[in-house]
Amino acid sequence: MSEEYSSRSLLDALFRHAGDPILVFDRELVCRFVNEAACRYAATTVENTLGYHASAIFDPSRYDAGVGNALFKALGGEETHYQIWRTTRGMGECCFDVRIESVADEGGQIIGAIFNARDITAQKQAEERARLAMMMFEHTTEGLMVLGADMRIKLVNPAFSSLLGFDAAEALHNQPELFVSSGANLHNPYPDIWHALEYNNSWQGEVTYRRRDGRLVPTWQTMVRVRDAQGEVEHYLAILTDLTERQRFEQQLERLVYYDVLTGLPNRALLADRIAQAMSRAELRAGQMALLFLDLDRFKAINDTLGHSQGDQLLRAVAGRLKQAAEGEMTISRYGSDQFVILLPKIGNPDQAAAQARRLLDSLEPTHSMGAHTLSATASLGISVYPDDGEDREVLIQHAETAMQAAKKAGRNTFRFYTQDMNQRSAEFLLLENHLRLGLQKQEFVLHYQPQIDIRTRAVIGMEALVRWQHPELGLVPPNRFIPAAEETGLIVPLGAWAMQEACRQNKAWQDAGLLFAPVAVNVSARQFSEDLEQVTAAALQGADLAAQWLELEVTESTLMEDVNEAIVMLGTLKRMGVKLAVDDFGTGYSSLSYLKRFPIDKLKVDRSFVIDILDDPDDAAIAGAVISLAKNLRLKVIAEGVETSAQLDFLSGLGCDEMQGYLVAKPLPAEQVADFLARWSAKQL
Repeated sequence: MSEEYSSRSLLDALFRHAGDPILVFDRELVCRFVNEAACRYAATTVENTLGYHASAIFDPSRYDAGVGNALFKALGGEETHYQIWRTTRGMGECCFDVRIESVADEGGQIIGAIFNARDITAQKQAEERARLAMMMFEHTTEGLMVLGADMRIKLVNPAFSSLLGFDAAEALHNQPELFVSSGANLHNPYPDIWHALEYNNSWQGEVTYRRRDGRLVPTWQTMVRVRDAQGEVEHYLAILTDLTERQRFEQQLERLVYYDVLTGLPNRALLADRIAQAMSRAELRAGQMALLFLDLDRFKAINDTLGHSQGDQLLRAVAGRLKQAAEGEMTISRYGSDQFVILLPKIGNPDQAAAQARRLLDSLEPTHSMGAHTLSATASLGISVYPDDGEDREVLIQHAETAMQAAKKAGRNTFRFYTQDMNQRSAEFLLLENHLRLGLQKQEFVLHYQPQIDIRTRAVIGMEALVRWQHPELGLVPPNRFIPAAEETGLIVPLGAWAMQEACRQNKAWQDAGLLFAPVAVNVSARQFSEDLEQVTAAALQGADLAAQWLELEVTESTLMEDVNEAIVMLGTLKRMGVKLAVDDFGTGYSSLSYLKRFPIDKLKVDRSFVIDILDDPDDAAIAGAVISLAKNLRLKVIAEGVETSAQLDFLSGLGCDEMQGYLVAKPLPAEQVADFLARWSAKQL
């Protein structure tokens, strides 16, 4: 008897503490047993369940829909089994595997029915996740490889087969290196990948594969190492993104960025890059190089008389003549409308530059047939020599241009070497430097602020701080006069530090007054960028008690490219501080697109030189569009400066430009006029 009692007690305890809901009914369908799990799911108690009829325990709709019928069937010896999702009062949405079957006594007589609902929610959710994962695996556009711990392919998706042209059967059990391209200029990265994955759980980088048809496929690959519960490597997952279109786009964009659309010649950007290389080589060998600045004579008269179409045709013809006359490593670039700059990267003496100048001028003398017109084209040319006439690209170009002007004054169709007595620059420079030093001491500089507008919402999203110099004798000195002098003398460093401090102070004042909560952009010069910019920025923010997010630093493209690695480090430091970063005058410099994506920047600025003639000059429109498209691809904001007309704004908006500034909205304003502007602008948008 005690043994029977013990068995029943054990069975009762097992049922009562089972994790699945269990209810037992007699032949009248009155509940005679219910366990804790059933009460927990139903958010009820044993007392509110025992002794109640099944119709009072189950939801009426559920009872009528099948539970009641299944219980009656169980009393007749028939088992019911089904799966169903239900919203329980105690456990929320659950999926149950339900069994309703009869209960018999020792003699085999049916004395009731048992309701057992096993919670299979986790199983169903896991199945659904697996189903969705397989759908994603099968239908994603990115190639996927699953590799075993032995680094051999276990599974590939259709996108992988489409990308590389190998079906799953051909890929399985092979190592991925089999599909990597090889050759003199190609590198198998997998040894490096496996080495990196020994120390990290993931790897990213470019991998070039070779398709079945032999075509190379550049990909951006993410490799992830997956471990099991014991920490052992279970498998690897590789995700392959096709870079073919992106690289083609980058090549097209580089063509737009580095070559003149009209003539096909290198533009300023590519010229600047080649000058920098030539100067470095000349410095290493203690040699010379020369720049030739060529300007067509009376080209404006041709444009005005015959029209821009004939003028463009003449420019193409001139470019062709110059290329035919080029020798050796010369670079012939289109520098401006009718201006060409020629780089001679290596000369033994200035006489060689003179000989090349004469050769180029002579190549233009034969007349040009332009349809119904026969035109003669001559040019004036100036020469500057490195390092005698300057050790800086801009200085050399400026001196060559000065010499070109002297050639024009000498009667045109000739050339001149630069000499120091061609202008009074040195004397004027010294005078301006003294005025600058005194101006800093006497606090003659002020900041004006130009609003920056969101093109879509027309909201004010920022202000650019611009330095103005109110000299007591010279009056308002334009920035294009004193900024270059400040750069060259080094005074730009204290001037820039003051500008940043004042901009932060003013922005904090606007915020305290509730006028404006937006970043103020401050221009950073090349000198500032290389001299304690991090400390200067931190001091300006701390001194104004301004959060870093309200300061934006604008750095020119050319400044970043002077020392790319240093730029990446500095930008990263500023970014970690929370400061916003923008590349100013983008498109006028010579940055490499491969470096651009490594810079932790927030915004690109389309230079005003491209905006001014964006409606009339297809080159400017193409470059502006390319810059905007590039920014979008890199997930950067893009702002256009120098917007003066509604037509320009509409055109930029159509290209997808995010932000703008310019005289169309407001000229740079003294700080005390900003409040009135904000009020007027806000009212105008209502």
